[in-house]
Amino acid sequence: MAIQAVWRYDRPVDLAALADFHTALRHGRLGRVVAAAMIPAAGDRWSARAEFAPLEVTAAIPRGELETWIAERGRAELRTFGGPAWRLAVTTCDNGESAVSLFASHTIADARALCAAITEAVADKRFDLVYPTDEFGRMRLLYCDIRDAARRGGALLKAVGLGAQMAMAKRGDAKGVAAQRVADDFRLPTVEATVAAGRWHAAARARGGSATTLAVAVMAAIATEIGRTDEQGLARLMMPVSTRTEADRRANALAAIDFEVDLRDGVLTDLAPLRALMKEKLRAAAGQSAPPLIPIAVALPRGLFNVLVRKVAADATVTVCSNLGELDPAMLSIDGRPAANVRLGLVNQSLDSRAVLTERGGNLYVLVAESAGEITLRVNGFHPPELVDAEQLAALVQRVLGRYELSATLG
Repeated sequence: MAIQAVWRYDRPVDLAALADFHTALRHGRLGRVVAAAMIPAAGDRWSARAEFAPLEVTAAIPRGELETWIAERGRAELRTFGGPAWRLAVTTCDNGESAVSLFASHTIADARALCAAITEAVADKRFDLVYPTDEFGRMRLLYCDIRDAARRGGALLKAVGLGAQMAMAKRGDAKGVAAQRVADDFRLPTVEATVAAGRWHAAARARGGSATTLAVAVMAAIATEIGRTDEQGLARLMMPVSTRTEADRRANALAAIDFEVDLRDGVLTDLAPLRALMKEKLRAAAGQSAPPLIPIAVALPRGLFNVLVRKVAADATVTVCSNLGELDPAMLSIDGRPAANVRLGLVNQSLDSRAVLTERGGNLYVLVAESAGEITLRVNGFHPPELVDAEQLAALVQRVLGRYELSATLG
């Protein structure tokens, strides 16, 4: 899983200033990678001994190929173990426009952490991360791993039985790998819809909701229309919730809430009940601890844990709605002057074929953010047979937005 931020310009990018930004990123939150534990049950550790990819400057391309260039940057290899765990690239179009892509592993930064890393690098705020274990010898590291593995004994016992089940599943999965990789040119249908922020907020207020409630209602309507619902016809929504605090440098600081939205009688004209439900769920989430999957994860061999993740993620009814709110205006100025816009989106490189997506129950996800006076919804969707390509997804998004008297510019 990775996050991609894309800046678009109606001018050339200042390459010298962008190189300074690239250097600043290396000396901030993104200046670390994962180091593998000597004993898997001990859990991996952070390390500042990282390999970083150089700033990638590509030759000028035709304007019509910009979306392809962006998509290709999202297929670049990222290595959380040792690095490079993120990549910064820039290109210029033949009409004078240009674009920058920052592609980062979700392991080293969730969306809010990535935004913080960007704003800190813009301000040239550097705080080289230090990890004492980087200076430990092999024997001391082994001792630390033995100690940490012992502390996780309970999780390890649970992992033994789970690992056996996953090993069987892994053998079964291996048989289908060739079939899953048939469509090498497949791309998860994605649509970027932009609405004037003033109109979005007005539409939400007029119906007793908030900007977030409206985004949830829109996604629930899309889910209902394509049949991505439970047996009762209810849309099941899951929303990541940030638990990040001031000066919090955790890579991922997330909880989640889930709830159901009933649109069997049509679009929600009153968003107040949904808003109240979400507030109640958010209050409950404030006291959440790490989900039980986490302690088991560190005790499982990595290959088996990947199988577990695939099994857990296989759900044909859940729709994920992630909202970043209003972005810091400083995020626009990574080369010293504001870009025309910045967009963020989630990239899952494992969803690379129709067979894989179908096996996992399809996909419906949106990341919502506000920047430069615009609300942007970056929607990923695949739910056969009703939703299988970007054209269908674009029509769905526009149709549902129209029910709230909104129209979007699609990109």
